[in-house]
Amino acid sequence: MASVIADHPPQELAAELAGLLRVDWRAVWPGVPDGGAGREEWCAGFGWRPLWSQSGLWVRTPQGGRLHLAASPGPGRPVTRASYVVWKAAAGAASDGEAVLAAGLDRYAAHLARMTAALGAPGWEGAWDGPDFPDPPAPGRWGDADERRELRAPYRLAQWRYPHPLAPVIVLALECRDAGYAAGGTITLTFHGPPDPNPLGGPGWLL
Repeated sequence: MASVIADHPPQELAAELAGLLRVDWRAVWPGVPDGGAGREEWCAGFGWRPLWSQSGLWVRTPQGGRLHLAASPGPGRPVTRASYVVWKAAAGAASDGEAVLAAGLDRYAAHLARMTAALGAPGWEGAWDGPDFPDPPAPGRWGDADERRELRAPYRLAQWRYPHPLAPVIVLALECRDAGYAAGGTITLTFHGPPDPNPLGGPGWLL
């Protein structure tokens, strides 16, 4: 039997999106300050509360969500993206994979409709095998084009881009494995920033 790990309704996504749209991302991308007091003060400036460090920093948003500010390990590393898990389910057995995928597609459609109402139509939206599938803003995370086609990941993706170079690239993505080991799915809202120019461990390390 599949187990639901996270399932935030579209209205919760809309609240988190509205909060993230108010963030001054130009102040986020340079990185989280080192040291507890500096980190607390920095987070407070965005209305966040620091939770724990793991490949960056996890924070609690004013709306109650958990946001992951991804960065290579070490003090002062640039933040390359901020991610919020909207929905996540794990299949208890490989046979549950198709049901999880169907549920994921249903949730993705509902969340995409809410985001489109707030942001307008995405610049690109479609499936992993669709024509002109865009280069995701974090290729180290999703691999190259051939690997994405082989893994069908992300399974579906909607992307909003803006002309300012420091403006976030906003992505709603469904990643899903409908069979085999670790079948399950995740829908994530991500604000992508500029890539780390000198990532530790090589390009895209854990990003």
